[in-house]
Amino acid sequence: MQCPLCCRVNRPDARFCDACGVCLTAQAADEAAVALVVGREAELAALADLVGRMVNGHGAIVALVGEPGIGKSHTAKTLARRATGVRTLWGRCNEEPGAPPYWPWLQIMRVWLEGHDYDELQATLGAAAAPIAEILPEIRHRFRDLAPLLPTPDPQQQRFRLFDAMTGFWKAAAATEPLLLIIDNLHWADASSLRMLEFFASEIADSHILLLATYRDTELGRQHPLSVTLGDLARYGHFHRFRLAGLNRQESATLIAQSGGAGLTPPLLDGIYSQTEGNPLFIAETTRLLIQEGVLGRRAEGRTAAPRLLASIRIPEGVREVIGRRLNRLSPQANRVLECAALIGRTFDLQLLRRVLDETLAPNLQNTIEEALQSHVLEPAEQPGWFQFSHALIRETLYDEIAIPARGGLHLQVAQAIEERYKDDADRYLPALAHHYTSALPGADAGRATDIARRAAERATRLLAHEEAARYYRLALQAAGAMSARDPVLTTRLLNALGESLTATGEYLQAREAFEQAMSLATASNAIDQITRAALGFETATWAPGLAGQAAARLLREALAAQASGDSIAKAQLLSSLARALIFSGEDAQAAIVREQAVAMARRSGDTGTLVATLVATLSARWQPERSAERLRDIDEALRLAEGEGNVLGALDAQAWQLFELMELGELSTWLERLEQFEYRAAELRQPFVRYVAATSRATFALLEGRFDDAERQIAQALQIGRRMPGLDAPGVYGMQMFTLRCEQGRLRDLAPLVRAFVNAPPRAGMWRPGLALLYAEIDLLDEARSEFEALAADDFAVVRHDALRAASLAYLAQVCSRLDDTKRAEVLYAMLLPYDGRNLLIGTTVGCFGAAASLLGLLATTQRKWQDAQRHFESALTMNFRQGASPALAHTRLRYASMRLARNADGDRDGASVLLEDARAAAVRMGMRTLTERIDEVRRSIGPASTPVCPAGLSAREAQVLRLVASGLENREIAKRLFLSPNTVANHIRSILAKTGSANRTEAAAFAIRNGLAG
Repeated sequence: MQCPLCCRVNRPDARFCDACGVCLTAQAADEAAVALVVGREAELAALADLVGRMVNGHGAIVALVGEPGIGKSHTAKTLARRATGVRTLWGRCNEEPGAPPYWPWLQIMRVWLEGHDYDELQATLGAAAAPIAEILPEIRHRFRDLAPLLPTPDPQQQRFRLFDAMTGFWKAAAATEPLLLIIDNLHWADASSLRMLEFFASEIADSHILLLATYRDTELGRQHPLSVTLGDLARYGHFHRFRLAGLNRQESATLIAQSGGAGLTPPLLDGIYSQTEGNPLFIAETTRLLIQEGVLGRRAEGRTAAPRLLASIRIPEGVREVIGRRLNRLSPQANRVLECAALIGRTFDLQLLRRVLDETLAPNLQNTIEEALQSHVLEPAEQPGWFQFSHALIRETLYDEIAIPARGGLHLQVAQAIEERYKDDADRYLPALAHHYTSALPGADAGRATDIARRAAERATRLLAHEEAARYYRLALQAAGAMSARDPVLTTRLLNALGESLTATGEYLQAREAFEQAMSLATASNAIDQITRAALGFETATWAPGLAGQAAARLLREALAAQASGDSIAKAQLLSSLARALIFSGEDAQAAIVREQAVAMARRSGDTGTLVATLVATLSARWQPERSAERLRDIDEALRLAEGEGNVLGALDAQAWQLFELMELGELSTWLERLEQFEYRAAELRQPFVRYVAATSRATFALLEGRFDDAERQIAQALQIGRRMPGLDAPGVYGMQMFTLRCEQGRLRDLAPLVRAFVNAPPRAGMWRPGLALLYAEIDLLDEARSEFEALAADDFAVVRHDALRAASLAYLAQVCSRLDDTKRAEVLYAMLLPYDGRNLLIGTTVGCFGAAASLLGLLATTQRKWQDAQRHFESALTMNFRQGASPALAHTRLRYASMRLARNADGDRDGASVLLEDARAAAVRMGMRTLTERIDEVRRSIGPASTPVCPAGLSAREAQVLRLVASGLENREIAKRLFLSPNTVANHIRSILAKTGSANRTEAAAFAIRNGLAG
């Protein structure tokens, strides 16, 4: 066995280190401490139950919570020791800010890697190897032939790919051996590690993984990153939290005895217990102090303390005081060395510490470390030559006692020592260097500190740790501000980089502030490239959360004005972004003009990638249905160019738009074929946003076909994918799809509070107002519906813009208008909706589909009493909805058409309405459309029994209609097409007809029809 202090090998039968005689004793003491458990059996029993459930495939996340020293880590160690048949892996978060991004996850992963050979790695990692290798170089070293990942321009998608790969890997690893993953001191985790935990938590409910995390609740405020994570975890049924309280009086006495506190008297126990309140660390440290002071231990054993002695004993009032008093018993030299060690971190490399110490301390370092080990202030770390403070509070106490003026100099010494010690691997230590150099200001070289912090930020960006990148860019800006000669261009670059990192994390407000500052500085210094970067970044951070684009348009115009004359790629990008900003500003006509300029300039630039990106980006400037041909032309061109250049991601972007166009045109067989290709490429390339688009499209398709159970499951799956990408409005899309589903199911009352909350919550409240008006109308709150409708109808519905939600808004408003019987507004809405005739009405791209627009055009024509137009539209809608299998839309259309015919009341209308209502009701009942069924029944009752035609042999109106067509010689498929029924439904009708009429075949049935006047 190797001694961490002197690096000599002991004899196999030795129980102590030949060189120092301490290290093995300390290790044995630690093992003994783990073996002894006081006052935690209830929690351990509950945790053991979760381990058992995990072994059976029910994964969980567990949090051990409590104040410092309450025994969180000790309880976790005990669970790990008792969890037989389970592989335990530890990751520990560092309290000092210089730890690398994803540090606890990297520790866990490295330990797992060390225990598996190449074949095992290959079998477990699979396709996850390449994404994980981006943050863990050891994987690339083990897989020399690992193909590079296809780059993804969107940093959020890149990180999704990483998190998805990491989660998939752990689930695969746990399939071969159950895993207990422990992350200690989660309150010190970097924000990127917390985001990975949130992603991980959503995926492990059906795995053989139990992840246990410890954290101090005393460290958390509302703004602490962990507070957000805990709120996210609390949504899951497989998340459990155990709060550890102090030990009771008897348990405290037991712990004192186990810590060597012989000679304990009841009054002394009372004193210790009242001060420590049962905190195990406080009790143990107080016991050690009292042993050192001769109050407890062998010298006090068997002795009854006199009242005078007890009165002279002062129990420390806090754990920091007891630590301080124990440290005071160490030599002055030991305290000075330990202060330097504390500045390095809780765990430190002895050789690094030696470089930090001055010439008076370095020669006696070994003796000093031995003194600290014997006093249980330090303990050996797992890595030879490394040590750690026995508790984080000891390190914190020492650090806080360093005089502030002296800290800067010590931080600088540590930074220089790290550079000297690890000069061959300096990039790996950039986070620690950035922490120490910036903490050393103003005594350190501000330029050097700025450069180190910038490089640390760039490294974090490469590792997709965007929260950490933002933190280091802020440190770099702080250091740049301390430079004697200010460099505005450098500051501008740092601000733009900060804005990009904040955008990647979804912190759009802060990102826009950074870009605005960058724009101001860049303009003052005429840094054209940074002006361009700031304007483009600001616009991205504006449209991504769906905010109005006026401010972005202003900055983009300023950036365009600053460009040199002539064509350039930068100008094409700025014009493309400006077109989108104008759409989000409601300036549709101007957006179309700018879009043409952007595409023309992209063509002249000669850069194919820029042209593809511009063609796709400017599609959003042309939502008008009458411009569909232009969009299809640009989509086809973008696809051809992207595929010709091998630009797979550009091709996927274009294909996403192609899916929208195909669904709007109702070409669902082609749409489904292209969607399957799209899904295949998404899975192959592990592109998260593409997977999200595919998931929402599948949910929309299920809604369109009336498969509501499938739709609800797929909507939830889409949300699960989408919410892992910061900045993506996955909850908004989820809300839209659930609103559509509940509307079809007749359950809108369930969503009323949710929709009201959305309407009252800026910045995207306006998008929900038409939906709220429909909700009121659907649940018969007509006064409220009228109030909303009147507000939206101002200036001929000017609020309805030519954007992604125009079709949905018109669909909602048309239904409300009809329900309110508002003839005047029906004329306005009819004109607005007419360009969609012959198309489906979609929410966004593929968020939802209402079926044929002709159905709502017929509804508005009915409201205006324009019967011929209404009939034409309804016949068109029946044809389109039947052809594409849009069963709910078909049922709605039949009810609307039936209601129109009853209102018109021409010859044959009542009979025709009865048939339509019969078919609509059968479909509504089959699909569980409760409200639609009730409305159909209401209309049927209004017809009255006398108006229902009496058919011979008890045939229903629809069966009589089918029999007429049989008698005319039509086959089932032709009848189905004529009546907008499925061939199976027609076959069922014919079987019923044969049974009711006593006919043996179709010929006899036709003869029955002729005899009873049903033919002709």
